[in-house]
This record gives sequence, structure tokens and C-alpha cells, in this order.
Amino acid sequence: MDSTGRLALMFLPLLMIGAAPGHLVQEHIGNNAEICLLPPDEGPCRARIPSYYYDRYTQSCRQFIYGGCKGNANNFETWAACHEACRRIEKVPHICRLEVNENICEEPREMYFFNLMTMTCEKFMSVGCSHNGNQFSDKASCMDFCAPKKSPIFCYSPKDEGLCSANVTRYYFNTRYKTCVAFTYSGCGGNDNNFINMKDCTRVCAKALKKGKKKKMPRLRFA
Repeated sequence: MDSTGRLALMFLPLLMIGAAPGHLVQEHIGNNAEICLLPPDEGPCRARIPSYYYDRYTQSCRQFIYGGCKGNANNFETWAACHEACRRIEKVPHICRLEVNENICEEPREMYFFNLMTMTCEKFMSVGCSHNGNQFSDKASCMDFCAPKKSPIFCYSPKDEGLCSANVTRYYFNTRYKTCVAFTYSGCGGNDNNFINMKDCTRVCAKALKKGKKKKMPRLRFA
């Protein structure tokens, strides 16, 4: 390698360190949830650089003033770069974008919330004294309300009778016929494509195939 090439390699790390965090990822196009869902971070420096970040709450790219150092990767030089990197973040209702309330003042109870990072509903122990809405009594209700305009991914799971020896009538969504079908559940194991009655199965999986379905906020049920 000649002296010019060696000199270029010596300065490359310095160029990388000096670049703004998000500016290094602007050409990485895709869902980019691990970048686009980060909160805006101006950084500790005092420069005033107009930049753009993806706002998880408005589901759009917005301008902010970047300090010029540190911060995080949700930081783009232009609106177009932000839009290109984050445009595939799927749109969901407002309450489903909110973070879980973790203020402790109640007896813990098992609930579900919609996680924007994974685009699915996840279990957590609710101990909050006020609820921001992103809190559901069961996974089916959570997915029905929050999932983007398509059937929740678990509706495409194959029928799974489970591991035990009971004979319980349950219902699953049959992807071939696009309808809910009864099956015999063994009582344990299996997957989430498993409903107690036909009505719930149809509401969550079959009706979700129809675009433009108006979603209503489910009521929380507490014991």
C-alpha cells in the first residue's frame, strides 16, 4: 500500500467519530425501528444544527435543534433522509404508541401492552395508579385494537393442539379458508391462534382482513 492509502486509513476513524450519530445510518433504508423509535436527543454540545428525528407519537419526521455531538441515531440532516429511513414504521392508533405507565400504587396484575419495537402485544405486570390507554386485559384485545391494518401475525400460526391430554373445544383461524374453525385443544401448550369461542376468533382474525375496519377501544376488565 502506498503512503497516500496509509494516510487515508489513518484519518478514516477520525472522520467516523466526528460524524453525527444519525448521519451515519441515513443510507440504511427499512423499518429501522431500533433507530426511528429512539427519543430525540440534542446532545450535550452547544451548536445549533437544524436536524430531523422521527416522532413515534405523531408518526412523522419533525425538526429539532442538534447540539453537534453525541445524541443518538434518530438524527437526520434532512426531512427526506428521515422519511426514507423511517417510512416503513407501520402506523398504529395513538394510545398504542404510548409507553407503559410504571408508577406503583396498586396490586400487580397481569396485563398486555403494544410494543412498537416488536409490533406485537407483550405481557407485563401492571402496578400503575393511572392508565394511559396502552394497557389491555388480554392479548387478543390488544392485538385487535393496536395491530396495523392486517390480521395479527399469530392468526397465521398453524393449528396446535398442545401437549396435554384434555379434550377442550377451541377455535383457530384457518389461513387457507380465511375463516375460524373448531379444533380439539389438549389443555396446555400450543400457540396464540387459540380462542375460547368463534366470536373472538372471528373478531380478531377474520374481520381484520377487511380494510377500513373501525377500531373501538376495548374496555378493561378487572377482577
